[in-house]
Amino acid sequence: MTELDKLRNDIDEIDQKIIALLAKRFKYTEEVGIYKAKNQLKAQDTNRENQQFQKIIQLSEQNGLNPEYASEIYRRIIDIVISRHQELLTK
Repeated sequence: MTELDKLRNDIDEIDQKIIALLAKRFKYTEEVGIYKAKNQLKAQDTNRENQQFQKIIQLSEQNGLNPEYASEIYRRIIDIVISRHQELLTK
């Protein structure tokens, strides 16, 4: 196995873990969406989002990740969650 193959293998292993964690995260956000729908709450909570982004920036800095990268990734994840919560509200 070449050094490149080893690096790519390491990336593949991390990707498997990321996907498993994303699946778990979306399971919980689905439950949040169901709760919001049952209780007539808005799909988007900007106060919570702001708190989350502050945590994301802090965690990124602690782990040596460019906070802009993490914020962009999480913005997309949160947008998907909001869209799903809006769907649940209209059911």
